Amino acid sequence: MDLLFRLSKNIDGFSSIKETKKFFLKTLPKRDKNYFFHTKKISQMDPGDTIYFSYDGYIVAKAIFDGEVITDKERDEDFIVGHKVKNIQIINSPIRLDANIIKGRDMRYIKTKEIRDEIQRALNETYEKIVYPDEIENQTLSEGAKKQVIVNAYERNPKARQECIKYYGAKCFICGFDFEKKYGEIGRGFIHVHHIKPLSEINEEYEVNPIQDLRPVCPNCHAMIHKKKPAYSIEEIQSLLVKNDL
Repeated sequence: MDLLFRLSKNIDGFSSIKETKKFFLKTLPKRDKNYFFHTKKISQMDPGDTIYFSYDGYIVAKAIFDGEVITDKERDEDFIVGHKVKNIQIINSPIRLDANIIKGRDMRYIKTKEIRDEIQRALNETYEKIVYPDEIENQTLSEGAKKQVIVNAYERNPKARQECIKYYGAKCFICGFDFEKKYGEIGRGFIHVHHIKPLSEINEEYEVNPIQDLRPVCPNCHAMIHKKKPAYSIEEIQSLLVKNDL
């Protein structure tokens, strides 16, 4: 049975959302060998079930239970029961879970439609469902592809998008196309957001700067940017427009 696990702020290494995500990125796979330790065995889970980890009301990570459970009494803490997990993913959701879903307990089995729908609400609103030309199709990701997924997440993150659009406006940074002017009310605020920071400069500690790292672009220009790998720069696409008198 899938599980929602509420992480405590009172535990060393979980002082903030950033520290918590760092735990799942580094500590869990490296120090703990993908064993998530708890004070007791988490029952009612079968291999392949999903564990959703929440911190301060936000889903910050999820993983698949691998089925193996160990006891390590040599650990210098109360958390001695390790649960092997795999496919660890960091979740960058700006949506806080309903307080009634997570209050009063550290674990909650996802037994009801209410809980499952609430989790899905947070996950669904993390990223837009529009398929862009730079989507990753191969599920076996290289390190570069993993970074591209992180970039795609930033391009779709509602908070980062909002700050970018607030600063630059909802028109294409490259060609100037404004959906509201062209289509009226239904076009108000519509624009893609492109991440311009090179993948080589992105690491596990990276945090997006919506003003420096993002630019609003129309779907056409966004598609042209990703016509090659590495992607064209905004300046290169602007030069093509000038060259062709557009």
